[in-house]
Amino acid sequence: MTSRSLYILLEGNDDERFFRTILKPYLERTYRVMKFWKYAREKRTRTLKFIMSLRRMGVDFIFVRDIDTATSVGAKKREIRENYEHSIPDQIIVIVVMEIESWYMAGPDPDYLSYLGIRSDDESTDNLTKEAFNRLIPPPMSRIEFLNELMEHYLIERGTSRNTSFRYFVRHWIR
Repeated sequence: MTSRSLYILLEGNDDERFFRTILKPYLERTYRVMKFWKYAREKRTRTLKFIMSLRRMGVDFIFVRDIDTATSVGAKKREIRENYEHSIPDQIIVIVVMEIESWYMAGPDPDYLSYLGIRSDDESTDNLTKEAFNRLIPPPMSRIEFLNELMEHYLIERGTSRNTSFRYFVRHWIR
């Protein structure tokens, strides 16, 4: 284990929950200290100052963002760099395709999904939207209960085989 620190800049609570539960154990192999910053709750100028501070200190960080309506990963990265005055290097921007919910649905054990009554196949989750994800939540389960259940039955190898941006993240940051 090293003494390196990593800040992960995320949009919201669902992103943090996923990173903290699924990815943190793997990232801890490289980083002793990990902290999360939810930039969507902050003013852009405050996040920009935070990023500049991290860069001055030489601290590693990852900036994670959904692709939303951008036409490509490259276009989304350009938009982010421009929005933050080119203070974020391209290689540390991680674009989630389509939204973080697509990463949640990529990895659960197919037998568990079947138990929940969710069709379980090996199709890509790259096009799964938040709205489509919400329609999968079995009643009377709450959204947070559903997210937690998916993570409890998560198989990272399955996730990498079913979501392109998740596979990119794992290959680039974990392996």
